[in-house]
Amino acid sequence: DAPPLAPVAYRYRMFNVGNTPDPKKPDAIDDRVKMIVRTQLDAAMKGKQEEDLLLRLYALNEVDAKLTNGIDWRQKIESQRGAVLATELKNNSAKLARWTIQAMLASADIIKLGFVSRHHPGKATLHKVLGTQTYKTSEFATQISLNTRNAWGILKQLVDFSLHLGEGRYLLLRDPNKPVIRFYTLPQEAFQPRVPSVLDE
Repeated sequence: DAPPLAPVAYRYRMFNVGNTPDPKKPDAIDDRVKMIVRTQLDAAMKGKQEEDLLLRLYALNEVDAKLTNGIDWRQKIESQRGAVLATELKNNSAKLARWTIQAMLASADIIKLGFVSRHHPGKATLHKVLGTQTYKTSEFATQISLNTRNAWGILKQLVDFSLHLGEGRYLLLRDPNKPVIRFYTLPQEAFQPRVPSVLDE
């Protein structure tokens, strides 16, 4: 049997991370790094001029408004969609920023957000799409005040630090309670599937 198809389209893109050396300084070191990134796309559609547009699709899940003193999406999604998005941006700014960066890396023209709610708060398997909202990726980044230069700067710092590490395997982990990122050295066999031995029988 053929393996199942991927649920998304993969797009490989190359980025040159870092600043171009100053031509006025002949001794300037070129510390730019070329990175190949596997990005994802979810769909394509025709634009108003019949041009091809690439999309990323994301779902925002409603949390029970009674538990969070939030906005009841079923009542406000049509009349106050902006307020719903503003509340999500307040509560999940990191997630929305991550989604926007993912769309920008893939060079997606459009971000489509779906507002999803449970049919019943006690049932985790039945959901309903209450509405959708479409944004141009660049305009959405501006709307949520995303600083893309800062995002690239953070990535460049991590890459530069990684390049100064010796050969080996490492785990990058963010501390859940502090604004700290740590690198851990791992043995070569870490996370490798264990081969059963005769002693296991």
